[in-house]
Amino acid sequence: MQPPDPPPPLPSAVPAPAPSATQHVHHYYHPARSGGTAALLEVLPGFFFQTFGIGHLYAGNVGTGLLFMFGYWLLLFFNILLMFVFVGFITAPLCWIAAMIIAPITTANSCRTAVPLTTTQGAPS
Repeated sequence: MQPPDPPPPLPSAVPAPAPSATQHVHHYYHPARSGGTAALLEVLPGFFFQTFGIGHLYAGNVGTGLLFMFGYWLLLFFNILLMFVFVGFITAPLCWIAAMIIAPITTANSCRTAVPLTTTQGAPS
């Protein structure tokens, strides 16, 4: 009886290439949003449906958009209650005008100051 044949030799390991000095990693990159489009998305639904915050949602500021949306609806609810004592007839239009001015300005500014999230790892150049 003959001994079994030895296993074939393992192929030589190929060394991995050396990593480059600087690695660029992009996280959640999205194209820049238009401030004009965001402002229109604030003004048009606000004018026709009394729904502010959609421009902030478009710009990527979800928390701010929801705050504008539900905050304005809560303010509108209190103004409707104040209409029973006739004060709401003055405060409701003033709140609407203030929202029509403040919401598009803050939306357009948030689009202008948005910076894509990028990081650089490795040795400084």
